[in-house]
Amino acid sequence: MSLPSITPLDLALETLLDVLDEAVLVFDEGLVCRAAGRRAAALLGLDPGSCIGQTRASLLARIRESAPELEGPLAALEEGALSAARVEIDPLEIAGPPARAFVWTSAPVVKDGVVHGRIDVVRDQSASLAMARKLDEVSLVDALTGLANRRRFEEECEREHRRAQRVWDSYAVARVDVDGMGAVNEALGREKGDALLRLLGQALRASRRQYDVVARWGDDDFAVLLPCVDRAAVKSVLTRAAAQMTAAAKDAGYAITLSVGVAVWKPPSADSAADVLGRATAALDAAKRKGPGAILVDLGGTSIKSDLEHVADEPPARIE
Repeated sequence: MSLPSITPLDLALETLLDVLDEAVLVFDEGLVCRAAGRRAAALLGLDPGSCIGQTRASLLARIRESAPELEGPLAALEEGALSAARVEIDPLEIAGPPARAFVWTSAPVVKDGVVHGRIDVVRDQSASLAMARKLDEVSLVDALTGLANRRRFEEECEREHRRAQRVWDSYAVARVDVDGMGAVNEALGREKGDALLRLLGQALRASRRQYDVVARWGDDDFAVLLPCVDRAAVKSVLTRAAAQMTAAAKDAGYAITLSVGVAVWKPPSADSAADVLGRATAALDAAKRKGPGAILVDLGGTSIKSDLEHVADEPPARIE
């Protein structure tokens, strides 16, 4: 098949495509590539010169060879190749190296209702995607303490709940509140109060097992996700955590107590992850009513147990 001679218009189009930041591929009515911008090499791994005279299907096949993960998305481009429809895939990601992401838009060239070709424009989105991921990462971290924030904690609880259901395992959620934090802020100032929260967050994180998740839930409220625990393990882990937190505060000149509410999920149970969090919150509220320093555990029954409420066949649930 012979190609038409180069015209001034062809040269102008080639120059235009080369100055664009987008990778542009121009196809005729037979879906044969007639022009390709220089950015096709950086984004798609295609040498612009070698694209000329190649069919659109063959170019997509070459891209698939170097990036098999694009098999599904590129199929949508092929399906609409002969139609008058505009197709946009957003985003496409290639693992690399180098890793890159882009948006691929394919638009028909139409005159009098007849499709005379297609123009494919590929825009680099790598920087935007990296920024979005960075923002998403930041949004999962509490700015004051560096711990996971509430959103991240809820996501981890959902993940652990699904795991526990699959393997028929138990887990627990704890809410840890600093008693009288408002009074600390009033007496010492907010800056000192923030320093105390950072200190307590560090102590709580240092006390955790490797696979526990520690988060700042609210202003003076922390949360802990404890996978693979039963009642005895909850007692051991939280006793150690509370002791380390109060000791760290005392060494820094703060006299504090902690109220703790814990909920244990044990199969079989119809409770959701949100239900377990709700039970931990209820246990914390009950602990606050009981008085500073109380630690109460909801074992999944109809009531919250403490060492003052003995139930047959169940050990006391308050943690000393």
